[in-house]
Amino acid sequence: MTKLIPFPARRVRRFAVWLLVLSASRERLSRPVVWARRPVPPEPLGNMLQRLALQSPALVLLLENLVADLLELTA
Repeated sequence: MTKLIPFPARRVRRFAVWLLVLSASRERLSRPVVWARRPVPPEPLGNMLQRLALQSPALVLLLENLVADLLELTA
């Protein structure tokens, strides 16, 4: 039986974080600008995505790619 090569999950995760840090601009890393004309009631999905962008930018990148793939499949 052939020897299985383990997937380097830790190295891939570190590389992804490193790429995100290098590609992030100062504008993207700073706090979001307060809306001048905020819709009433506030949008829960937009608020969730803003919170996710600050806490876990890698997850937002994954969601963006999933949505782009789904849109490509439907088009």
